[in-house]
Amino acid sequence: MSQAGERGRRPENLGPPLRSIRPFKSSEQYLEAMKEDLAEWLRDLYGLDINAANFLQGLETGLVLCRHANTITEAALAFLAEAPARAQRIPMPRAGVSCNGAAQPGTFQARDNVSNFIQWCRKEMGIQEVLMFETEDLVLRKNVKNVVLCLLEVGRRAWRFGVAAPTLVQLEEEIDEELRQELALPLPQPGPDGSESREPLHVPSSVLYGQGV
Repeated sequence: MSQAGERGRRPENLGPPLRSIRPFKSSEQYLEAMKEDLAEWLRDLYGLDINAANFLQGLETGLVLCRHANTITEAALAFLAEAPARAQRIPMPRAGVSCNGAAQPGTFQARDNVSNFIQWCRKEMGIQEVLMFETEDLVLRKNVKNVVLCLLEVGRRAWRFGVAAPTLVQLEEEIDEELRQELALPLPQPGPDGSESREPLHVPSSVLYGQGV
């Protein structure tokens, strides 16, 4: 596995406890918190100079998005080789994306990179349309919320086969498990597609952060 793929793998020891959930008074504050979380996640995975303030600028050429898609695909194929029986029951990507490494912001090449990532999300990851974004949503900042939600969902699904997840996703999983234990819910059964991945309880964002997006 390449260095990028190794960085993308979730370590056995997740390290120190996750930071506390903080209430936010508005959807704008919540969106900023999600951007901050995603920026930290991508920075830790790939050593990027990225934060909440330059988050969208860091993604607009599509280079980071395509790199992440290929890291996820590489991790998925490694998981398939290591645990083929389990892998067959988890929807996962089998193909990566092509990328123009010389793309500059605002160019056709940048839009093409972003478009390739979007198509990968749809075809390889099966992201629901309600969580998808379009090229102009990122390039022209038309729909930042869906860019953020799509990346969170990608992180949520990729965690199934060992790719490090954003902190928010880890918090969701912890709360999910606590609720299942408190309510004495049975373990989830495989769905129609045979997937054994756990269906989240979809804890409302109002519970997580005070208000939804």
